Amino acid sequence: MGLLRLATVAAIAIALLPSDKEQQQRLYQRAGDTAEWVVTFCDRNATVCAKSAELWTQFVAKAQFGAQLAYDMARERYANSGSMSNASLRLDDTNGTTVAPAVLERDSGTLTPFDKAADWRGKRAPHNGI
Repeated sequence: MGLLRLATVAAIAIALLPSDKEQQQRLYQRAGDTAEWVVTFCDRNATVCAKSAELWTQFVAKAQFGAQLAYDMARERYANSGSMSNASLRLDDTNGTTVAPAVLERDSGTLTPFDKAADWRGKRAPHNGI
């Protein structure tokens, strides 16, 4: 289905392209000017780019902190609950701490025992002979 969708979008895009040589040249020139305008944004707006780089650095630092916090909380939860043995913990090479491997809460996925009950299946066919 994805291939059909891609072909449809490509056909529409090709149909919308101009057929006149002069219009094609104008479209080509506008596309080039737009690409140049996008690429030279930081040359024209140095303060905006500097502030954006600073904000991006802060965002990345906060994301790393949040991920480390969530990881540490999960590790402490599993280490304190006793659900994992110390033999399954491995040593983290970066700072010498032990790290618990990821464990799924259920081995059966998201199905509950109620979901697995057989009453949703069809009735058995009688085997009286053929």
